[in-house]
Amino acid sequence: MNVENLVILIVEDHSVRESLEQLVERRPNVDVISADNFFSAAIWINAVPRIDLLLCDFLLPGQMTGVDVADVAVLSHPAIAVVIISSDARSEIAGMRDTYAFIRKPFVGQQLSAHIDKAFLKLHPLTKPIL
Repeated sequence: MNVENLVILIVEDHSVRESLEQLVERRPNVDVISADNFFSAAIWINAVPRIDLLLCDFLLPGQMTGVDVADVAVLSHPAIAVVIISSDARSEIAGMRDTYAFIRKPFVGQQLSAHIDKAFLKLHPLTKPIL
């Protein structure tokens, strides 16, 4: 992973994860890692020295949720930006924190790009985001 690149962890089931990866990988200066459940996400969270942005579905296989992934990620990477993705309304998501951003499914690429831009500016505050 390039130190200058934005590191994004995508946690989502396989079909949606592939679409998210394709959208994100089109952008320059981005390294993408991905997982399909809480446990594989936790391995990445503990193995990677820096994660700048977490894009995570609320509903994951097993009993752990996207909020659980986010809570673990924030402990290891306090500067991480978190975006929870769900087809439910934000108010219906158990344990949702005010500090976590939210995108409701279905969404357009511009909504995702806005969160990537914010994370990029946090990593490189004097640089304009590359669209």
